[in-house]
Amino acid sequence: MFRLKKIHKYAGVISGIVLLLLSISGFFLNHDSWKFLYTTTFSNTMLPHATIEKDKKLYNTYYVDEENGTQKLFCGFRGVEIQENTQKNYHITLDIPCYEMVASSKAYFVATTEGIYISHDKGITWKPFALEDKVVTSLSADADKILAVIDKKKLLLLNQKGDIVDEAKVSFDKKELQHDISLGRFVRDVHYGRGLFDDGFSLLWNDFATLWLFLLASSGYLLWYAIGKIKKDKSYKKTISRLLKIHTSSWVLIAVIPLVLLVITGIFLDHSKFFAPFLHQTKVSYRLLPPVYRTLKEDIWSVDMKDGIYRIGNRYGVYKSEDLKIWHLENRGFAYKILHDNNTIYVSGMGASNRIYKNNSWKALEHTPHMFKSIYTESGQKKYFYSLSKVTIPKHHHTTLYSVLLSIHDGSFFAPWWVFINDIASILLLVLLFTGLRLWYRHVRKLFR
Repeated sequence: MFRLKKIHKYAGVISGIVLLLLSISGFFLNHDSWKFLYTTTFSNTMLPHATIEKDKKLYNTYYVDEENGTQKLFCGFRGVEIQENTQKNYHITLDIPCYEMVASSKAYFVATTEGIYISHDKGITWKPFALEDKVVTSLSADADKILAVIDKKKLLLLNQKGDIVDEAKVSFDKKELQHDISLGRFVRDVHYGRGLFDDGFSLLWNDFATLWLFLLASSGYLLWYAIGKIKKDKSYKKTISRLLKIHTSSWVLIAVIPLVLLVITGIFLDHSKFFAPFLHQTKVSYRLLPPVYRTLKEDIWSVDMKDGIYRIGNRYGVYKSEDLKIWHLENRGFAYKILHDNNTIYVSGMGASNRIYKNNSWKALEHTPHMFKSIYTESGQKKYFYSLSKVTIPKHHHTTLYSVLLSIHDGSFFAPWWVFINDIASILLLVLLFTGLRLWYRHVRKLFR
């Protein structure tokens, strides 16, 4: 018993600070649509280069005006930024996190965390269009209709006035969802809070686990401090009693399973390049997959609409419908983005190949960047915008809180080798969970005796 307590104490003391950082950063990263994560910024002079570089990944659409090639626009989590005519610098014209921008012959539309915004002057000014206060994650425009996705869950068809014409509940035939997936895809889905249950319960479970990890680590440190002081000041007995109630609460039992899953998947993701062959080649049978894979009703990553044909992209592939009710799998492979350009449909894959649909057939899109976010025409050539694109992005002297938290979570904020410190802390968390459960069980058994 004494030895178990000693192991528990030292494992907690060694790993506690790192676990606090992982729990806090992980919780906020789970909710990347929160505006303050991007409006709260820190001067670049006080941040490491690795953190500053992460801000480059916050841009979701790059658009070059076809009529005036010197007018360029970025849509990203900082908002909408424009470079007009021959000006060198970009300036923000909409300061709301933006997921996607589509341009029609009549206007520009952007999907934001506060609904859809419209611009009639090519992005210089914006005004609310529809779905105010809703997190709109994807858009498609065709003729006089807009197809929008709310928080990857709801599919809405709007007219040019912003009125809802149709609200579709996306559902698939069970046979359309009987697909094995790679272990790598499953690991990412679980770690990011979308791999177990529907209706947001996967994310809620992860949130619950990270908050309890924060309480366990902080109360553990306070107990360690208070127990050390008790010999000098007996008043610490009440404090210890209160902290013990938190630290040994039965609620922790619910957090154990998601914490173990977060630890295991986190280690795999920390060393994704090393484990890549194993994660990619190992397949998980659809018969063994959790409930969320049997509906995929909260997994609409991208949409497309053209001439009465609707398409959505999810982790299984591209699904097609003619009435927003009956959906059939048209092309397999995670469809991260579906982009329409004239009569060609471009699909950007996530952990899957890029491909195009042209002349009524699908084919692989060779020699294109993985997970490209938008396509644009420059000097008569079709180009692809992605996170590591050579496109000159807007320069900022401050970095967002989101990027700071992300670099803390993956360890790059501290040093390239910090990932191994995260690994040690994660393994020690497993030790803490095991020894903590053993101590809790012995305590409960004594009470029953």
